[in-house]
Amino acid sequence: MREQLSRRPHIYELDPLRICTALGVVAVHVLSFTAFLNHSDIGTQLQDAVVVALHFTRAVFMFVTAFALVYVYYGKPFALKQYWIKRGIGVVLPYSIWSIVYVWVNTPGQPPLTFIKTAIFDILTGNASYQLYYILLTLQFYIILPLFLLFLKYVAHHPWRVLAVSFVIQVVCFYVDYHTLQKGTFSSSGIWQFIEMYQNRFVLVYQFYFILGGLTALYFSRVRSFLLRHGRVIVCGFLLAVAVLWLHFVLQVRVYQEPMDYASSVLQPIMVFYSLAVILCACWLASRWASHLDQEGHPKGYRIWHVLSDASFGVYLIHALILTVLLRWVVPAMPAVWPVAIRVFLTWSMVAGGATLMSVILLHIPVLSHLVGRAHPAQRKAAQPAKGDKYLASAAYRVMMGKALVRKALKHLCSREHGNKEKKIEGQLNG
Repeated sequence: MREQLSRRPHIYELDPLRICTALGVVAVHVLSFTAFLNHSDIGTQLQDAVVVALHFTRAVFMFVTAFALVYVYYGKPFALKQYWIKRGIGVVLPYSIWSIVYVWVNTPGQPPLTFIKTAIFDILTGNASYQLYYILLTLQFYIILPLFLLFLKYVAHHPWRVLAVSFVIQVVCFYVDYHTLQKGTFSSSGIWQFIEMYQNRFVLVYQFYFILGGLTALYFSRVRSFLLRHGRVIVCGFLLAVAVLWLHFVLQVRVYQEPMDYASSVLQPIMVFYSLAVILCACWLASRWASHLDQEGHPKGYRIWHVLSDASFGVYLIHALILTVLLRWVVPAMPAVWPVAIRVFLTWSMVAGGATLMSVILLHIPVLSHLVGRAHPAQRKAAQPAKGDKYLASAAYRVMMGKALVRKALKHLCSREHGNKEKKIEGQLNG
C-alpha cells in the first residue's frame, strides 16, 4: 500500500493551464508582430492593450513549473542523477536542438565556425529566438530545486506569512526596476546595461511566482476547496484587475505619454497584482472542470486536455518558426479590406493550430517525440504502473484525503457539541 501511495495521482488541473498558457504566448507574439497592420494610433494602442492583458503568461508558466516539480519531488528521496537525466532529455536536449534550428533559420549563410560560436552563445543566453529565454529560467529553477524544496520544508507551516513577504518583495523589486533600470537611469554604466538586457531571464526576478506555485502544491487540496467555494469573488476580482490594468495602461499612454514599450512592460508593479488575479481565476476554472467527474472518476475530456498538455512544450518551441513563415508570405497576402482584428485572429489560429498539430504528430513518432520534450507514448505506458495499480493508488489517496477532511470536521463538531467524545470517534475512524 505504501508503494501505491508514493505514486501521487495526476493533477488534472495542470493540463488546461499548460496548453492555454502556451496558446496565450502565441497570441502575445502574433499581436506584437502584426501591429504594423494598424494604420492609426488608436488601433495600435488597442492591440497593445490586448498584449498587456496577456502578459500573465510568464507568471503562469513559472507558477505551473514550481507546482509540478514540488508536487512530484517534495517529501521524497531526491535522486539527483535520475533527476538530471530526465530533465536533460526532456528539456535541455530539445532546447539545444531548437536553438540550433533557429540560429540556422535566423542567420543563414554563416561560416561553419561562426555558426558554431553563435549557436553555443545563443544556447547559453537564450538568444536563438525571442521565446526561448523562458527555458533558461526553467533550467535555473531545476538547478536550485533541491534548495527550494529545503526552503519549503522550513516555511511550509507559515504559508501566508511567506507569501505576504514574497509578494511585497516582488512588488518592491518591480517598482525599483521599472523606475530605474527601465527608465535608463543607469544607462551610462556597462554592467547595468548588461543587467537590463538579461534581467528577464534571471530566476530570482520572479521569486514570488515560484514560491506561490510551490506552496500551492503543498496545500492544493485546501486551495482547491477554497477556489470552489469562492468562485464568484475570484471572477469579480479578475474582472476588476483587468479593468484596473487597462485604466493604468490608458493613463500611461494617453495622459503621461509614456513610450509603448515602457507602458507594456512585463516587469512593472501592477503586473504582480494582475498576474495573481489571473492565476487564481485560471486555477478556479481548472478546478471547476476537474471537479465534474465521469463514471470512471476522470474529468470530461481529460484525454484531449492531457494530449494538449503534453504538446504544450512543443507549441512553445515551434510556433516562432511558423509565425516567421506566415509574416513573410501569408499575412501580406491577406486582403487589406479585411478588418485588422480578423487578420490577426486568422494569423493566431494558423500559428497556434499549426504548432499544436506539429507537436502532437511529433509526440507519436519514436525518437522525434523528444524534440517536444516527451517520451513516445509506448515508452511512457511501459514505465507506468498497471491500470489496476494506478486506480488503487488514486483510490487510496482519495480515501486518505477524505479521512483527513472527515477527521477535521469531526474535531470541529466534537469541540462544540460533544467535548469528551472526540477521541472516541477519531479512534473509530482510524480503526
